[in-house]
Amino acid sequence: MSDNIKILLKEARESFKQNEYLEVMKKCKKILKKDKNNYAALILLARSMQEMEEFKSQVSLILHKAVEVQPNNPLAWQGLAAHYEKAPQDHDNWGKLALAYCKLLQLDSESPKFTHFVNKISEIVLRVKNDDILSEVMNTLSALREISTKEKINLIDKILVWILSEYPNNRINKYQELYENVLESVIKDIDLVNRQEYYRKYLKILHDSNKLTKLLTAAQDMHTQFPQDAYPLEWLCRIYYETEALCKTKLEIDITQFYESLLKINANSEAAFIAKAVYLKRTDELIDSCDCLKQVVSLNAQSFYAWLMLSQIYSKLYCWEETENASRQALRLIKSSLKDKFQHRIKLKLLEAISRSSNKQKLIEARQMCEELLSVEPSIQLQVIHARTNILLDEPDATVILNNLESQDETKLQAFILKALHLQKHKQYEDAINTLELALENSEAWLLFGKIYWDMKDYNHSLMAFLNGVQADRNNWECMVYLGHYYREHGNDIERSRRCYYAALQINPNSEEAGIGLSTAYRLLKNTDANIQLLQRVTMQGTGPRWAWLQLGLHYLDQGDAGQAITALQHVIRADPNDNHCWESLADAYLVRGAHASALKSYQRALQLSPESLYPMIQLANIKLLIGQHKEAKEDFESILQNDKQHILALKGLAQACLGLARQNIEKQFLCRARENLQQAADNLIDAIIMRSDLLCNWKLLGDVCYRIITLPEKYCYLRIKSALMKCDNHEKCMNIKGDEILMLSIRCFCRALSMQNSALLWHDLTCCYLMQLNRVSTINKNDVAAKCYATAKHAVKLCPQSWLHWNILGVICMSVYIKNYALAQHCFIMAIDRESNNAIAWSNLGTLYLHLGDIYKANEAFSRSQRADPSYVNSWVGQGLIAEKTLRKEAMDLFRHSTQLGYHNQAALGYAHWVLTTLLNSAMKEDPLLVYVIENMHAIPAAADILTWYTEREPYDVYALNTHGLLLERLRLYNTAAKQFSTALKLSEDEERDMISINLARILIQIGTHEKAVTLCKQVKCANFNSQCHLALSLFKAKQYEDSYNTYEAALHWLADTGADKANILCAMAAIAYIFQGADAVKTLLFQCIQIEPPTVTGLLATAALGILHDDVNLTSLVLNELKSYENHHKYGYHVVTLSAYYQVIQGNLVQAIRILIKAIFKHPNDVRYWMRLVRVLLLDKNLDVFHKCALTALTLSRNTTNADIVHVACASAYSHFGTKEGLRQAQKNIFTYPNNVESWANLVAALLSRNKDKDCTPINSQWILSLISIIKSQFYVSENMSQWLLHNEKELSHLQVNKVSQFK
Repeated sequence: MSDNIKILLKEARESFKQNEYLEVMKKCKKILKKDKNNYAALILLARSMQEMEEFKSQVSLILHKAVEVQPNNPLAWQGLAAHYEKAPQDHDNWGKLALAYCKLLQLDSESPKFTHFVNKISEIVLRVKNDDILSEVMNTLSALREISTKEKINLIDKILVWILSEYPNNRINKYQELYENVLESVIKDIDLVNRQEYYRKYLKILHDSNKLTKLLTAAQDMHTQFPQDAYPLEWLCRIYYETEALCKTKLEIDITQFYESLLKINANSEAAFIAKAVYLKRTDELIDSCDCLKQVVSLNAQSFYAWLMLSQIYSKLYCWEETENASRQALRLIKSSLKDKFQHRIKLKLLEAISRSSNKQKLIEARQMCEELLSVEPSIQLQVIHARTNILLDEPDATVILNNLESQDETKLQAFILKALHLQKHKQYEDAINTLELALENSEAWLLFGKIYWDMKDYNHSLMAFLNGVQADRNNWECMVYLGHYYREHGNDIERSRRCYYAALQINPNSEEAGIGLSTAYRLLKNTDANIQLLQRVTMQGTGPRWAWLQLGLHYLDQGDAGQAITALQHVIRADPNDNHCWESLADAYLVRGAHASALKSYQRALQLSPESLYPMIQLANIKLLIGQHKEAKEDFESILQNDKQHILALKGLAQACLGLARQNIEKQFLCRARENLQQAADNLIDAIIMRSDLLCNWKLLGDVCYRIITLPEKYCYLRIKSALMKCDNHEKCMNIKGDEILMLSIRCFCRALSMQNSALLWHDLTCCYLMQLNRVSTINKNDVAAKCYATAKHAVKLCPQSWLHWNILGVICMSVYIKNYALAQHCFIMAIDRESNNAIAWSNLGTLYLHLGDIYKANEAFSRSQRADPSYVNSWVGQGLIAEKTLRKEAMDLFRHSTQLGYHNQAALGYAHWVLTTLLNSAMKEDPLLVYVIENMHAIPAAADILTWYTEREPYDVYALNTHGLLLERLRLYNTAAKQFSTALKLSEDEERDMISINLARILIQIGTHEKAVTLCKQVKCANFNSQCHLALSLFKAKQYEDSYNTYEAALHWLADTGADKANILCAMAAIAYIFQGADAVKTLLFQCIQIEPPTVTGLLATAALGILHDDVNLTSLVLNELKSYENHHKYGYHVVTLSAYYQVIQGNLVQAIRILIKAIFKHPNDVRYWMRLVRVLLLDKNLDVFHKCALTALTLSRNTTNADIVHVACASAYSHFGTKEGLRQAQKNIFTYPNNVESWANLVAALLSRNKDKDCTPINSQWILSLISIIKSQFYVSENMSQWLLHNEKELSHLQVNKVSQFK
């Protein structure tokens, strides 16, 4: 260095001391111009620039140049460090700062700032995370670690551990060895804060580098120092089970203390459970080992090692389905790094498990996998599995494969077992036994040996085989199951059977056979608590095997807990919806709970799955019986009997269905159908009794059938039965019995049932039979029957005093005329009510007793209580009706009517009919709107007639009922039926009733046109009166014996007519007869006599006016009509007065006035069709057909519900007015359908067809067809003279027309 440069450096240093930084810079630059590598000038220039803000950015360049000049001089590096420490904080500056620190440490490892530099380096590395910087730092610290003191080495190690721990793991792979070394060093420092964490990292690194021995030692050390830390224990357990899984040399450590300690720290530790399972497996505690692994899987279903170990343990326990599942799970979860170690072994285990399956698809899958693996990596185990699958699939080449295996020493034993299996499959049992005797060295062979003997039904030899199988391997659960079967079915040792099943279930909890066997054993031993505990434990938390849920459901069903049974059985159905037996069990549970609809659907599903199954068919029919679907139940039972005619349950069920149908038909009064149903029921029950006479239910049902037939009317009260049942000498196979014989048969049936079981209900039924016998008309000693009836009722009460039925029947018997113990009857009814307060029957019977004793108030109260208990019970309403009738209250009719609406009752029928007739005979009825409504709007007459139809069928000898029925039918204009009823009543009547009935019958015969018979009947009347004489006169008149009729009326006038009204009516009748054979003058004389009687008779005035109109006597007609004006609005005579007034105007030629009179009346009575019809007839005289058409349409509309000659005439006239158009023919056809019994409607059709035939624009009608129609009309209908002539005329014209057409054709 020159002196000049030294002087400048000295000056520059002085200037720097004086803070003259610019001067320093100038001098340094001069120096550098002379010597650009002058280290001191560069350093001084950088320091002065550092002090000036505007030059700070250039400092680093100067210092880097200085470093280049002298790389090992620390001054420049110190300057760089100081500069970057003050520079902006970014990754670039931090990186440069870290490098500066590293260089400083390399240059001066003894620097007092050593600790500062090291700490700063670690912070920068972790902040920047630059791999280049990390590399430089690692190299620097590693180098320092080799030359530093112990204290500095500890510091460096801590820094290295910190950096490598915090740095991303995937970027420090090349420092793993360093990391391991520093961790090993650091964890020895007991004062280190993060020592425990570093211990964990150390163990992890040891595992990653596969240094297992070192890892075990380190883990045990860590556990010693940190006994509450689970981490080392986890590693110990993990290394233990991983080593075991790899089948490496067994680790000689006491693993029990480690997994027990781990479980204390973490009760759900996966590693601890797996290690424990491995240890238990080593000690041959396979069941406990399996339980541990199941717990692991429940905690973590993705645990590969748990599934792997499970597959191994399950195979040792012969649980092949579970082995298959575990193997598949292990294959699914295996990591790519473990495939080389485990995949092939797992596949072999899977194949072995599948080859034990009975599922054909699985066997095919196993065979394909075997073939694939054999082509890649053949082995003896694969060959055996392949042979097994071919045998189970019954492949043709199975024998060849077996022979190949037999030729090899390693597989000879397995070949014998498989050959025996093949022979067993083809039922060559002896050959199979001979072959298997060569291979009885393991449990599998003994099991197969026992199965073959079991198939041969040689159970003693099979027992020995299974015992040897258990001795060879106590984990062979199938041997235990067969032992359980043997002890239960053949050894008669249920307790030993239970123990066998229990052991088998412990080994394989999913074994359906073992589970069902154990549950069945508990049930046979009556150990319900153990059974329910077993099943609840297996089905805990809604999971569990299907068999357990099934057995649980059956257990609950046996205990009567239908709700729990349904829940359990629903689990079974969800697991296997196609098991018909489970559907049947579920249906049974629904049936026990009373859910008939659900039970019905379940049985239908069971039947759908197994159409030939008999049980669901029977149960379906029984449920339909329960819910009242008797018709459908009958069809079901009949379909069962088509396949098996001697099925007792079906015969009994069919009888019950027929009995139910009979009850329904009796309620609907279809008595003939009911008898047919009862006959069919009896036939089936007799067949069932002949086959099984020891069944009580059949005798009871036959008794019910016979009792039900007795309640039918006499004409239906017969039964055809087999002679053998009646124990008679009749040589015919079947015989008919009636009345008392049927009742005696019913009594015999109930007595036979009582001989089998002393039941209170049977005594009650027998009492009902005796009571029926007591009430029937017969020659037996009624006192003896009453005594029997009383005794049987008391016995029923004695057997079951809690039942109200028996108290009630005893009370009814005490009311009998043969007992008459009314106090006891009252007591019995009160006791019945006390047993069941809401009892309509007992209250009603008590009311009947009070009514009989005359206590109306108590009777009314009792009947009221009965009505409140059951508003639909008919007897209570009948009782109230009788009370109202007895007290002459008008509500009686309403009560009886309501009774008939609720159901049939004799008293209701008679009472309602009586009150209907009473009301009809009430002269004030038509003036009372309420009575009109009751009779007309409520259809009282047809309702009373219908109810009496039922009554007379049941009581065919009641003369008064027959007469009443006839009167009601007469009101309904059912004259022929009424005549039959009156005729029957007349045959049964006595002298005091004959005259009245004869007159009633004569009146009907007059209506139906048999006038001669009516005359004969009237002449037979012994005590003649005004009514009978008038009927005689009328019948003579109808018989055209006018003079005799006239004389009879005249005699009645002089001798029998008491009142003026009667005389006036007779004079009118005589005038009508006189008009026929004496002339108008005689008629006028009689009518004048009639109208002179005070008060004048309206009928006489009407007849006089009509006579005046007929004979054009205008004055007479005018005078009479003036008298009748006051009756124009009369409900009975007003229509006749208006009609005569209109006709009077018509004969005078005043058609408009006639129409006006009728229209005025229509405005007053717009709904009265009679006025409309008269208006239509008058409008026919007018030429304005439009008005006629409208009025005719209105008349026809109003007459929709009525049919008489006038309506037919209007309809025909309306159609006639349209002839020549399509509407005319259409209306004529409509009249045919509306009024088919009237000749006028048919004549109207003929006229419409003839008009169409004459119209040239219309298609002509077949003349021959019209001729045939006319011929039919003349033969089928009574035709008046005028119509006959008209038809004959048309017939001739049509014949002539047809002849002309034929001649033209020729």
